[in-house]
Amino acid sequence: MKRIAIILIALALGTVAAADQWRDVDIEDLMKEIPGSEEHPDAKAVFALLQETIDVADDGSIETQRNLLVRILRLIGREAYANQSFLYDSEVAEISVEKAQTLRKTGRVVEVEEDAINDITPSFLADAGIYSNVLEKVISFPVVGAGSTMELQLKETKEPAKDGSFSGVEYFGGEDPFLRHEIALRFPDDVAVATEASDGIAELVELSEESKRGEITWTAEDIEALVPESDMPPRALLRPRVLYSSYGSWDEVAAFFAGEFFPHALTEGAVAEHAALVTVDRESDSDRMYACFIDVATSIRNVHLPLGLAGFEPNDAALVLENRYGDTRDKAVLLVSMLRAAGLSAYPALVNGAAVPLVETVPTLKQFTRLFVAVPGEQGYTFFDPFLDDVRMGYLRWGRGNTALVVKDDGTGELVEIPPFAPNENLARKTVTISLGNDGSAHVGISTDLYGYFDRKARSALKDATPSEKKDFFETSASALSPGGTDEGNEMSDIQDLTRPCVINQAVTAPDFAPIQGDFAIARIPAVPFEFTELGSYPVLTDRQLPFELPCEAASTHATKILLPPEFVPVRIPEDLTIELPEASFELTCMYDDDGSAIHWRETVILKQRRISVDRYAEFKEAWDTLASPKNRLVLLKKLSPFARSRE
Repeated sequence: MKRIAIILIALALGTVAAADQWRDVDIEDLMKEIPGSEEHPDAKAVFALLQETIDVADDGSIETQRNLLVRILRLIGREAYANQSFLYDSEVAEISVEKAQTLRKTGRVVEVEEDAINDITPSFLADAGIYSNVLEKVISFPVVGAGSTMELQLKETKEPAKDGSFSGVEYFGGEDPFLRHEIALRFPDDVAVATEASDGIAELVELSEESKRGEITWTAEDIEALVPESDMPPRALLRPRVLYSSYGSWDEVAAFFAGEFFPHALTEGAVAEHAALVTVDRESDSDRMYACFIDVATSIRNVHLPLGLAGFEPNDAALVLENRYGDTRDKAVLLVSMLRAAGLSAYPALVNGAAVPLVETVPTLKQFTRLFVAVPGEQGYTFFDPFLDDVRMGYLRWGRGNTALVVKDDGTGELVEIPPFAPNENLARKTVTISLGNDGSAHVGISTDLYGYFDRKARSALKDATPSEKKDFFETSASALSPGGTDEGNEMSDIQDLTRPCVINQAVTAPDFAPIQGDFAIARIPAVPFEFTELGSYPVLTDRQLPFELPCEAASTHATKILLPPEFVPVRIPEDLTIELPEASFELTCMYDDDGSAIHWRETVILKQRRISVDRYAEFKEAWDTLASPKNRLVLLKKLSPFARSRE
């Protein structure tokens, strides 16, 4: 195990010197008004006050003061908040602790000691030395218990951006209640600033805004806790937020990014040689394009450094190729370079990977979380995400339904819509054939045809599996299909090969598939026992406070054929069912051959919208539950008497 280097901060007096940076508030009076666990029985803590003041100087340098006062209500609150951490780029920013102390319930004040304040290398960068400028400041508060209060004051100073701009996206509230949260932006009064405030879709609170020349203050009071629910939308949409920017247009944003990116897009030397090697014998533009993409996606290790945390300037493409790892900036600059070296046009494209729409009235790079590569063609742009190393080529998992900023060499930018998924782009086609024996045993054949989201789930689950792990997987799936089920053979394509479909099939012997009770046998249409063929999101909650969010628009078909022995005839099969909603359609059909030799069952689900609003959730859940009812998978068979068989 590699050790993470820790750099201790040198503090002259051994403890954090007291300071008073609170703005227009009497802390002693506020402390008396903080409610306890009686008023908030489900909360871990109460944030009494969070003040953030962002001061932009004439030269563009920024000083941000963050003041936090939080009372811990129960032990789990100590686990959640006793270690405060902040990521920053040490090359352009510095964070100093102005005040850090625990106020015990008894009234005792315990200051944070020097050795409890550390700058460390974040764990996700432990094996990526090229990003050593990114540090995490961790402040560990002592003797934090239920009823104690943590007071923290931080100051971050940041050098001016190269073009003197400033912008940001700030969020209000969190998983526990806030009594008050203030964000103040101060800037030179001769600078025009574009802003946008949103209350979010969780309806936690309304923002108030005060504006005067060179200063804007947003305030939210009595912010309810954002209580997580399963399958909820991104927090960026749920919580109130403000956006601000000194840029006057998207072309200004693009011009800045172009100056950061293109000097590092190299098409000569090692990059050109590597591109030539990767595309050898690839005659068409399409073949060369996908060859370059697959090489960057699979041979350059992903480093999940948030876009913008270390700026927007990538490393040289040749260095990325040499290191064999990269963040979203570095993998994009290498792919652009290789595509250009192979004779193709390619540009960087900034996009928000979550389902967070772009606010076009506030031009800022801070709205983006990922860097794609855009290749122009007759039908528009083809987008590539160089981080997608576990799905068949051509699929774009993130950013669907959002707007990308495509940046050109001349410094201009083009806002381009990335269309949402058509449901059949994320398709799970499942086929099951059951040969039923007269004793209720069965031989079951399972075949899958997976696309998009389901293809990626399958590869993610199995691409690194060892032979013994694959054996365990198929044995487990066989037993899940039916009690006593055993694996009789399986087939798996080379799922490391992103140019080929993902094929995973299995044959199972199920001795107790259809239990016989007297003259009757009960057969159930089995679910395919491969977890990755399912969406993984289900409307299980009876009521929701937040919208229900599916992973993507998707489609699923499940066809099962039961071959019956001559001794059995069907006496009860599921009834046909069709439900049409604006968000989805559900269909079930079941029939048997005229001679009674086979039953054909088919289920089709088409999910046309990714997000189900709270007011539409009940009807959506009812439709889902109706289709999933056990009776829709139950087949009752009757065993014919010898006399009846002879008459047949």
